[in-house]
Amino acid sequence: MGVALSGFVVGANLAQAQQTCAYVNDNLPNGNTVEGYSVTATTVHVEPVATGGSGSLTNDSPFIGTPLIAIAPGTNHLYASDSGSNDIALFDIDSSTCNLALVANFPAEGSSLFGLGIAISQDGKFLYASNADRQSTLVVFAINSDGSLGNSVQTVSLPANPSSLAVTPNGKFLILTLPTTQKQVQSYAINASTGRLALASSLTTLAAVDGIAIDPHSKFVYVGNGGENDLAAVQVIQIGQGGKLSYISNVVFNGTNNPAVIPGASNCLLLSANGKLLFFTNQATAQVTSLNVDALTGGLSLNSIASDGGGLDEPSQLAASPTRGLLFTGDFNTLGTPGMGVLRANANGTLKSLGTLPLTLEAPAISIAAVTF
Repeated sequence: MGVALSGFVVGANLAQAQQTCAYVNDNLPNGNTVEGYSVTATTVHVEPVATGGSGSLTNDSPFIGTPLIAIAPGTNHLYASDSGSNDIALFDIDSSTCNLALVANFPAEGSSLFGLGIAISQDGKFLYASNADRQSTLVVFAINSDGSLGNSVQTVSLPANPSSLAVTPNGKFLILTLPTTQKQVQSYAINASTGRLALASSLTTLAAVDGIAIDPHSKFVYVGNGGENDLAAVQVIQIGQGGKLSYISNVVFNGTNNPAVIPGASNCLLLSANGKLLFFTNQATAQVTSLNVDALTGGLSLNSIASDGGGLDEPSQLAASPTRGLLFTGDFNTLGTPGMGVLRANANGTLKSLGTLPLTLEAPAISIAAVTF
């Protein structure tokens, strides 16, 4: 059944030419599923499809920024992590309907009590999985042409439990956050031929670290956290020669150092395709904030703030359809019914909430991915 969202209007030709598929990893502890929506002029629910494994045993991920779902660039291959059973499920996406078909499950070769994070190289040849338990590791898998995972290429030992991970747009580095007492951000150089990783730089930050966004020129890393004295804050880090990380600033929206006052948190971040806008979700206020980005300095300033749907859905991670100006949020599901928030981002960064789409009950659904065909 099609569902119309408030203010969501596109031309018929555009709707036919550009269909966006948005998905969440429901992260259910028993019988995990992936579900989503096909978005054209209206929305159609993609019913939950079993992953063949189990999500986090606590029905939640302790680190909100941990990405539990990913789509390989330029393909119809979707990967969802099963933190409880410690495997990665591969799905094929039907580009005409957004429907999902489970292909296979692949062992992640570790223990992932605190969330099995996944990231994919820009060329779609390698998948990186962060296992977090008593022995924290980062495992590298080769991706075959059919999307299946080969044997692990490398296992990297980490000094602490990781949270978020992301590959730089130029494909040269993988960035990782360690949000425990170390408060570290690490960069790893990627071997383009083998996918193997080599530690390039490790940086201790001023504040806690969680979600990651990297600008399209692979020059700056933006790191979110749970807030500074109940105020939203974003840390700005520069990526230098050879992946060396340098701390630029901790931008706290306190009305003094930055004119804007934004209460709450900023765990999860997303940059616009052109790098001019940075979006973050605020779990305390159920809002999404848009910031202007200075491409030369990495500096940030407030653009706009919009409610994410009903006001009780506590948004966390973000995904986007840049060609259609759409943002999607995943529900953290503490106070409300799970939902996928949908917002429109105008070219100037102004945000408008288009509504919330319902998801499976009891699903944290904090991790989200989107693709436009």
